[in-house]
Amino acid sequence: MSARRVFSNSVLLLSAEVIERILRLVLVIFAARLLGDEDYGKFTFALAFTSLFLIIADGGLHQLMTREIARNQKEAQKYFANAFFVKFFYAILMALLMYGSARLTGKPEKVLMAVYVMGAAQIIGSFSDFFASVFRAFQRMLYDVIATLIFGILIASVGIAILVQGYDYLTLTWVYFGAQVVRLIYCVTTLRLRFLPIRIQFDAPTVKFLIREAFPFGVLYFFALMYTYIDSTMLSLMVGDEAVGWYNAAYRFIFAMVFIPVALMKAVFPALSQYYKESQENFNRLFERSFKILFFIGFTLASLLFVLADYVISIIFGQEYAPASGALKILVWSTAIMFIGTVQTHTTRASNHQGFTAKVVAVSAVLNLVLNFVLIPRYSLYGAALATFASELFTFLFHFHYLARHLVVPPVMKLAPKIFLICFAVIVGGKYIATFSNLAVIPGVAIVVALLLLVTRYFTREEVQFIKSFIKKPGEAII
Repeated sequence: MSARRVFSNSVLLLSAEVIERILRLVLVIFAARLLGDEDYGKFTFALAFTSLFLIIADGGLHQLMTREIARNQKEAQKYFANAFFVKFFYAILMALLMYGSARLTGKPEKVLMAVYVMGAAQIIGSFSDFFASVFRAFQRMLYDVIATLIFGILIASVGIAILVQGYDYLTLTWVYFGAQVVRLIYCVTTLRLRFLPIRIQFDAPTVKFLIREAFPFGVLYFFALMYTYIDSTMLSLMVGDEAVGWYNAAYRFIFAMVFIPVALMKAVFPALSQYYKESQENFNRLFERSFKILFFIGFTLASLLFVLADYVISIIFGQEYAPASGALKILVWSTAIMFIGTVQTHTTRASNHQGFTAKVVAVSAVLNLVLNFVLIPRYSLYGAALATFASELFTFLFHFHYLARHLVVPPVMKLAPKIFLICFAVIVGGKYIATFSNLAVIPGVAIVVALLLLVTRYFTREEVQFIKSFIKKPGEAII
């Protein structure tokens, strides 16, 4: 597997994720403004609450499928057919548990109906993700990209149309449901025509292997979802839907940023899995380059958004959401840590060390839950933001120590002085430029960052040449 192919797939996925996240952000802006903070909070509660149950439908199967098929494509049909069998039972279990739990929240019937519709959409989307794991395993990222864009375009275009016409948050959940159905139809058709026949098979040893090996992935996914969505759920139950609306206005920017490490590592993961078995040198090089790129992007974006937090919240969501800016200034640093943390957690999973990651993320999620209980009653949405920051930092530090001892040393100490200098320049320079014009901050900061990259030589000549060669011939090995 060539480095160019990995890079090409990364760019392809990133491009699709950029478009899809922008479309979602536009939809969120319309929803936040047209629904108001309370009804928008109800919608985001339905989304967050149902997302907590996605682990049951996932079961860790998706990433395991990508890893195992990437390593042995001849066994793809066997893995898929047996995993499909397990997947059906997981989906039924998710539906039952989600329905029962929703009834216990005491929410009004209309909010519960939104939860049921969104839950159905989540289950359908989980099947689409299951099929897309085969696309990624075969390094055919184009099909994954098309599925992503189908969903993003549909929810944005139809969602905005119904909101402008005055429909409520319940109707918006039905838009999510319909978009997921269309996405599923595309994934099923593509899988059947381009990759594998869709069959269900029960082979006891294979099913046992899949459940056992997927379990650490599932635990990891569960706790990752837990401390991603538990804060919104707890805010709704402990403070109110208005605070949920403010918090999610801030969190939308985090959601818009996190796609970068997720998309990059989604493309890199099959290569990391393969290199772990074939070449330690290539494994280490791919890890270090991924870490280096995301270290720079994550902390630079966090610094920029820290400077512009008050301005972007006011311009995009309006003064009604002003409390969100304080939460955003905390959450951006959680996201910066998440960028490099994503490289670390994908590396442990690609090298069969997912058990460690599952344990750490489990402890981190419990820590997040406890901190939310303590901080939300005192500090509302700011307490939820602080809990998220503490959890991300905990996960990063433990993975750093483990990787340095057992696999590969994350180049934090070597890169940190340069990153600190860049962040300092972005914050100080950005605040100074903002005194004249907020609109001039981004181009001004871009010039400062470009100069610092040259002065500090953050990227080596070899890395720069590689990027340049790809730009000149971007069509090679795209899928």
